[in-house]
Amino acid sequence: MSNNKCFKLCIDFGNTRTKCAVFENDDIVFTEAFEKFTLAEVKKIFKKFPEISASIVCSVIKTPKNILAFLDDKTQLTELNHQTKIPLKNKYASPETLGKDRLAVSCGAFSLFPKTNLLIINCGTCITFDFVNSKQEYLGGSISLGLEMRFKALHHFTQRLPLISKKEIKQLIGTDTSSSIVTGVINGTVAELEGIIKNYEAKYSGLQIVITGGDADFLKKHLKNRIFAAPNLTLIGLNSILNHLQIH
Repeated sequence: MSNNKCFKLCIDFGNTRTKCAVFENDDIVFTEAFEKFTLAEVKKIFKKFPEISASIVCSVIKTPKNILAFLDDKTQLTELNHQTKIPLKNKYASPETLGKDRLAVSCGAFSLFPKTNLLIINCGTCITFDFVNSKQEYLGGSISLGLEMRFKALHHFTQRLPLISKKEIKQLIGTDTSSSIVTGVINGTVAELEGIIKNYEAKYSGLQIVITGGDADFLKKHLKNRIFAAPNLTLIGLNSILNHLQIH
């Protein structure tokens, strides 16, 4: 890229929170997460960074039209979809159904570790696994229940099990109902993650594992494998897509 300063706004509308970041070229100069993201918040960002000239929106929910209209007026706006040109070759069989957040984290991991076999684990509302090979091809992955969803499911689909929140555990054996739920959900999720990682490592050499999402720090402490944590991976991916669009 040019040495000239380029300010870009990347917004990730998730199921529970909206995260945004302002990049100066490839450096994050501002980032924040919002429970409720409004046009007023967008205007505050532009007041602080009036140099923003490009923006990109990734959304798994219905994106507020007034925010899109504002960004379209103020910047060169990109709404990420399956037709957006990205740094990867998308080999997914039904690209129009692929979650935009999965595409963004894959591009983010590729920007950090190019020409590498990558397994990206996004631990949010759902736990998603995405694979990018060393040939720069996105092949797909899998979707599983996130931690909070597992706790809620046990409570919702039974008559007597209480709703429990995630907490650190040391024991394998639960000695009452509450601790049995916690050890079941946490140890079960960790075993699932380690099993899937092991299967990928057996098939792909030199595998780099990248973990992100709201529960990434919590789960990473329980995993034995060598894992790189990237808390802003979706936003990094969105910025890499904007960079790619500026070149092509």
